[in-house]
Amino acid sequence: MHNLKQINSNNRITILDGFRTLAIMSVILYHYFYRWNDPVYPYFGGNYFHYGFKGVPFFFIISGFVICYSLEGTQDFISFWKKRFIRLFPSILVASVLTYCFLLIFDHYNTFPDNHFRNLMISITFLPPNLYNLISGIPNHFSYINYDYWSLWPEIQFYTFASIIYFSSKQNFKRNFIIASFGAIFLYYALLFSGFDQFDYFTKLFNLFNLIKHLVFFLSGALFYMLYKNKEYKLYIFLLIMSFFIINYNFNLPDFISSIIMFFLFFGFIYYPKTLHFLENRFITKVGFSSYFLYLIHEYIGIVWIRNIVTVFYPNSFIVPILIIIVMITLSILYTQKIETKISKYLHKRLLNKTNE
Repeated sequence: MHNLKQINSNNRITILDGFRTLAIMSVILYHYFYRWNDPVYPYFGGNYFHYGFKGVPFFFIISGFVICYSLEGTQDFISFWKKRFIRLFPSILVASVLTYCFLLIFDHYNTFPDNHFRNLMISITFLPPNLYNLISGIPNHFSYINYDYWSLWPEIQFYTFASIIYFSSKQNFKRNFIIASFGAIFLYYALLFSGFDQFDYFTKLFNLFNLIKHLVFFLSGALFYMLYKNKEYKLYIFLLIMSFFIINYNFNLPDFISSIIMFFLFFGFIYYPKTLHFLENRFITKVGFSSYFLYLIHEYIGIVWIRNIVTVFYPNSFIVPILIIIVMITLSILYTQKIETKISKYLHKRLLNKTNE
């Protein structure tokens, strides 16, 4: 049985918010210090955060864990999707409008030229731009209002995949989910090894329905949840080792190190939670709790903001991204605590006839 002390009054497993903080900070440091380090006024630290984008697959693992947890606490398919809508839609609407308006006013260097109203409209649907490009017949016409949103589409596909399996047979969910996930992953890699990626339709299909490229991370998170619920069942450990080797089948040292860290954190959480108690610090969990909105707003708004003021601090340009990180975290915590929670309570009452989650 899992440790109920790890679950707070809002039915949140606090250590997962600590994990979310690690994931979002690694992504932000990658974007601010490496991906968009100012070309004219470069600042210290870029090379140290080259692999910060590995925070995204860590989010996928966390999501695999959380969705299994959420499914077990949901009565039916419709209620599950209402909860997902309440969790995801208000923030992406606010973040998309905020990003569009901010760039429209302040992106003097045209750093992000795809800031069009049409991209705002398609971004809030969670569907990928290449689907709209396919429907419209105009290549590269649509794009995300903020490219970070790309990771939401695999999430939506995973929610669909997991919820269909769960509500088709709750009793057999674990078995069916594991078989379906490993089966899909092995089929995908078999097709790759057979050279199907040389066919244009294959590439387009799996670029559109791209869950399969990330499914092993969601699967790992789900297996960690199953292990969390039943620590003595060694089959889950064996399956997690299989997942680990699938992630690292084409050995790459940065991928190997990042997956080692992610897996060790989850194993530590399950078997040695006291060693990770520092991640349950109140401030750290607040950042993790607000990480969704922080993820949605940090890159484009933050980069434009940095480029508008970086000259003032040169040659100590590294101060600017640090300041913007502080501002972004503060804004995200305030939004999540003061606005999102109120919207969530209202929508829960309207859509689920509940006063709280």
